[in-house]
Amino acid sequence: MPLNLTTRRNAESATTAVDRLDDLELHSPRPYPGSDVLWEELACGRTGCDWTGALFYSHLRASRGHNRRHVGCTGTPGTYRVHRPDSEITHRLAEAFPGIDFTLSTGPDGRTITWTGGPEPLHVTARLGTHQGTCNRLP
Repeated sequence: MPLNLTTRRNAESATTAVDRLDDLELHSPRPYPGSDVLWEELACGRTGCDWTGALFYSHLRASRGHNRRHVGCTGTPGTYRVHRPDSEITHRLAEAFPGIDFTLSTGPDGRTITWTGGPEPLHVTARLGTHQGTCNRLP
């Protein structure tokens, strides 16, 4: 059962976890499952490494001194794209929030994701992480 992202605490935890995956150059099509739940379908984002597997997020926390990614990485450091393409972002958001039209724009301050109605910005950020852009719900 996926983590309930409608609570502020869970959404903040999910945002931290998704950002941590980016820091470790890992990615997953699945949302944050919770700290002590196996995060499945993780994949290495480095060019040249085809590792896929499952890890507990609690084992990846920097606060616990864990800076490992996965055992036996053969990828090239620095080849991971933290910034996802617009098409991937809109696809993920459409799956998570059906019926809400999201707009992405890029300006001098970076990428902005806007929408009308629907989820609070914190809940959208929890799905994408802060590296993907600023989330703004319009009135």
